[in-house]
Amino acid sequence: MPSGSQAQAEVQRLKDQIAQMQASTFEQIVEVERKYEELQQQLRADTAAREAEAAAMAAEQSRKYDELQLQL
Repeated sequence: MPSGSQAQAEVQRLKDQIAQMQASTFEQIVEVERKYEELQQQLRADTAAREAEAAAMAAEQSRKYDELQLQL
């Protein structure tokens, strides 16, 4: 049977291990949040680019339509 000091040492070792695991988990959460924000920003940029492209295409189609109307 372990002595009191051995039991205390084991408890401390386990507490240290828990603290390391908590720190590691926190770091992983921070990294996931950072990546999530990065992806959100990229998505917003991609959406804005697609909207600009769609607006340009619509303007071009409108211009072509107007040209055709003038030819008639």
